[in-house]
This record gives sequence, structure tokens and C-alpha cells, in this order.
Amino acid sequence: MSIADRGTEAMMTNYPPRPLTIVRGDGCWLWDDAGTRYLDLVAGIAVVTLGHGHPAPIAALAAQSAVLDHVSNLYWTEPAIALAERLNSLSGLEQAFFCNSGAEANEAAIKLARRHGNETGGAAKHELVCLEGAFHGRTLGALQATWAQPKKIPFEPLPAGFRHVPRNDIAALRAAVGPQTAGVLIEPIQGEGGVHVIDEAFLIEARTLCDQHDALLLFDEVQTGIGRCGAWFAFQRTTVRPDAVVLAKGLASGMPIGALLSRRLATGFRPGDHGTTFGGSPPIAAAALATIEVVERDDLIGNAARVGEHLSVALAGIDGVAGVRGAGLLLAVELVDGDAAGAATALRERGVIVNAVSDTAIRLCPPLVITMEQAELAIEAFRAVLAARG
Repeated sequence: MSIADRGTEAMMTNYPPRPLTIVRGDGCWLWDDAGTRYLDLVAGIAVVTLGHGHPAPIAALAAQSAVLDHVSNLYWTEPAIALAERLNSLSGLEQAFFCNSGAEANEAAIKLARRHGNETGGAAKHELVCLEGAFHGRTLGALQATWAQPKKIPFEPLPAGFRHVPRNDIAALRAAVGPQTAGVLIEPIQGEGGVHVIDEAFLIEARTLCDQHDALLLFDEVQTGIGRCGAWFAFQRTTVRPDAVVLAKGLASGMPIGALLSRRLATGFRPGDHGTTFGGSPPIAAAALATIEVVERDDLIGNAARVGEHLSVALAGIDGVAGVRGAGLLLAVELVDGDAAGAATALRERGVIVNAVSDTAIRLCPPLVITMEQAELAIEAFRAVLAARG
């Protein structure tokens, strides 16, 4: 019985059919159970920052586990404090809360905004303004902040108090934000929504409106954070500073972690308001610290900017590509013929793994260690696949 057959029998059917069984990874390469090698331009959906099997986070996790593994958040532990200090310094924010995933971190951000709103304006000040095309997770609150309606319908009724406005529509944003608004939740670059960059003018207006109405500006950087877009955080590519930032995915290069960073709020969480059992455990915090150290030491932020620019320019010049959008190593390749799923399959058959983020676009979010030579392999694969499609 194959691994795929066993998985089909033993696991729930909440994912689409999986085309591969992956058994090994090294850097930007993956191997399936038939021994076929693939160039990985997905990185576990923007997770494996340092590539597969990088020794730094693995060694840090193992060494810390041998000293102290898990004691819960009933006690202080040095690795979590050190990680909070490092992230606060990099972001310009002041306080951190650790959890285990992006959805959990977004739930914490939503609760933080509502805690602030309740304190400053009572129960009526509870609404979250979000964007069409947004993806913030699949737990009930994060799912309601997400835009895709088909993902919501099977689980209704969902929590009330969420509004969505078209991205980059300043007039719609002004109409939605008011005294009832507790927070505005935005991905500076929408990932699952198709890699759409939010205009700086829109972000500036969101900041202004939040200031006017005493609401929190929340940036979801689950996919864009930790160097992926050519800066530690995507918001640092703009002049806008949020009240809080949500992180996860790439923070520990494959280890499960989420984080909410915020400025120091008089109306923030108090003891008993929010918590987690596993968040910030010493081994995972150590792995995250090691990941940050390697990103800095090896100039992977610069690499993301350089290789991302090369990919963007080269792919945009291929016949069959309508355009490339994004920043750094979070890119979407929009196809002229619109068959993104078919192109993704053809690329996989040529040894390059990508994912179709919409009907018409392919998303690229490789490990930040990808080289120019590996980028050239991807470009040639795109050129061959699109040429074959005519």
C-alpha cells in the first residue's frame, strides 16, 4: 500500500488530491517517493525561509530541547523573551505575544482590537474593517476576516462585526471606518488573494482613519514578514507604521510559530484575556532566533530583493505572461491564457513546484536562499511550458 493510499484511508479529506508524496528536502530541492527531484518555489507556502534542512534552526531546536523543552506560559523562559526583544527591535514595536500559527496570531490581533475598542468606546466599537481578496486564516474569527465566500458558507453563522472593502478603494475605506471601528486589518501584500500589493496611499489613509477614530491599524504579515519582500517586514517598504503586526510562516523556517507584535497599549491585553499552551516554547523560540540570525548574517533580505527582481523582469518578458506583480520573493505570474492550474501541472512535470493562487496566476514564494542559477532554471521551465502551450 503506497503512502498516498495510506493517507487517503487514514486522514480527513479536507485537502484537494495531492499530486506528490515528498520524502526528502535539501535547500531549494525536494524529492518524491519515486526519486524525482524538484525545484521548490513554494517553500511550504512561504514557510521554509532558509530552505529545507538548514542546520541552524535544527541545531538550535535540538540544543534547547536538551536543556528545557516545554513549561507553558505559567513561567518566564529566556528564549521567548530574547525572541520578543529581537522582533520588537526589528519591527519598531514594543510587545509580543507568541502562538502557533498565522490564524491564531490573527485571532489574537482581532481580540486585541476588540479589547481596545471595548475599552475606548464600549461594546458598540467592535467592528473590523478588512479587504476584499484578504486571507487571514480558517479559524472562525480569522475566517470571517477572510474574503473568499466559499470558504465561509459551510461554517455559518460566523462571528458578526466584519466589513470588507475593495483593495485600494480609498472612498470605500472612508465610508467603512467610523466610531464603530475597533480595527482595520490589512495584508500589505495579499498572498492567498493573488499577490496584490496594497497602494501606499491606501495604507496612509487607513492610518489616518484609525487615528481619527481611535482604532487599531493591524498588518497581517504572515506571508510577507521575515525578509520575504526585501525588508524585514513589508510595511517597512512604506512610510506607514501599524499599531500591531501578525507574523507566522517564515519566522522559524519550518517550525510552527505565530506572533502578534504591538505597540504598548493602555487598552491592551490584561492577565486572563488571552493565552496559549504551546506558544513561545523554548525550542521553537530558539529555532526562530536562529532563523533571524541566518537571515541577517547571510543577507537573505538582499538576496530576496535581487533574485526577486531578476525573476520578475525575466518572467514578465516571456511570451504567454501577462505580467508579474509582488515584491521580493513573493510574486504572482499572471498568464495570458488564464490556465494557471494547467501551467502548474506542466511545470511540476518539468521539475519545478509552484502553486496556482488563482485561476489565472501562479504564485512563487521560494526559500530566501534561492540562487540566481536556480532562478534561471525556473525561468527556463516557464519559457518551455508557455511555449508548448502556444
